This record gives sequence, structure tokens and C-alpha cells, in this order.
Amino acid sequence: MADERIQCDLCPRDCKLHAGQRGACFVRQNVDGQMVLTTYGRSSGFCIDPIEKKPLNHFYPGSAILSFGTAGCNLACKFCQNWDISKSKDMDRLLDAASPQGIAGAAVAYGA
Repeated sequence: MADERIQCDLCPRDCKLHAGQRGACFVRQNVDGQMVLTTYGRSSGFCIDPIEKKPLNHFYPGSAILSFGTAGCNLACKFCQNWDISKSKDMDRLLDAASPQGIAGAAVAYGA
């Protein structure tokens, strides 16, 4: 862009970001003119739950499921139960152990 902003085209918001600025999702940032995902490989938490707690409750009744997530969302739902995670500007709270291999290993180790 002419004014040194860069445009994120990941979602329909098309955020136009100045240097150092984050998009509406809070996780994509303009770093030295490049769009950077600041949460890759980081999680806001892991939890083993009975599958009946999830919308998959008829999939494998009686089994466990591994739930995990990260910060970032481009929506602003008034009813969001995870707003404190999805809109967190404090990225230092995220765990650094969320590689795809680590997540799969945790699921196997805990029978989820």
C-alpha cells in the first residue's frame, strides 16, 4: 500500500496494518512489512474431557477428547465464552508447547 501499511487477506475484514500493528484477530501482526502469525506453535490451554461435553457427543460415547486452542478471533460475539482468550493482548500467557507433533503425542498418551 502507498502509506506503508500491509493488508491481511486471511479473513473478510481485510485489516490494513501499520508497522507493529495487529489485526482485528489480535494474532496477525505487521512486523517489518511482513504479515506474521504471532501464535503459531503456542496454545492457550489443553484439556482432556469426556466426549459427551462436546458437540461430538454421539461420535464415540464414553471416550475422551483432547481440546486445545490458541488466542485469536476476528469476530466480536457478545455471547462468547472464550473472549478473555480469543481477544487477549497478553500473548505471553500462551504455552510454547503446541507443535502438531506434541499435540498428537498428548492425545495418544492420554487416550484422547
